[in-house]
Amino acid sequence: MENPSAAIASLMEQVDLRMNESGILENAYFSALRDGEMSRDVFVRSQKQFFFAVRYFSRPMAALMARMPDSATRQGLIHNLSEEHGFEDDEPSAAGFDPTVAHDKTFLAFLRTLGVTAADMTAEREGPAVRAFNTALMGTCLMEQREVAFGCLGVIEYAFADICELIGKKVVEHGWIARHDLVHYKLHAQIDKRHAADFFKVVEQAWTGEGRKAIEDGILLGLHAFDRLYQDLDPEKASAHAC
Repeated sequence: MENPSAAIASLMEQVDLRMNESGILENAYFSALRDGEMSRDVFVRSQKQFFFAVRYFSRPMAALMARMPDSATRQGLIHNLSEEHGFEDDEPSAAGFDPTVAHDKTFLAFLRTLGVTAADMTAEREGPAVRAFNTALMGTCLMEQREVAFGCLGVIEYAFADICELIGKKVVEHGWIARHDLVHYKLHAQIDKRHAADFFKVVEQAWTGEGRKAIEDGILLGLHAFDRLYQDLDPEKASAHAC
């Protein structure tokens, strides 16, 4: 963000603090990926599951937007929702929707670079870890205080930028994908901090008032839910624990 207000600067300091305290980038999933202990098969299995989170993420966002009382508070969400569905405005003269760059489509393109076919994804069933994550976000955006919801979604976007950078780097280093073939994660490493800023801008005034604790609660909730998602993402690992 350019020239952030004192409130936004304070909020972002809290986000960085809580993210570092959570250790999400050092959890078992990312440690295994970083250290070369994760096999390609495990990575592919887990990323096939992560597709269901990518496809679903705009739905809680839309639910939260419907709760906002006026156009000013809906604008940041509208821009994020538009980008989720393929809207590009880097060049204003050519702004518009391109269905091929909707985020679920770019993630499917990423999976194809790993050898995952359309038939594979048709046969793939959403596992309990992703379903729990998705329903937690929808419940938060429908039922919790709006400040909790914005804190939750905002920190997920913020963390995902760093996660994308890590995943993009490691899949190339491990030789699973050629650098020039890398899609989805390369883009999100660049844009998701901006998406997070759009969420936090909406609750800027609340951060300096009575809504601060609710935003903090949302940040903690988002980090917890996102961390658990990755730790439980491999469906074969989850099945083994259930036995």
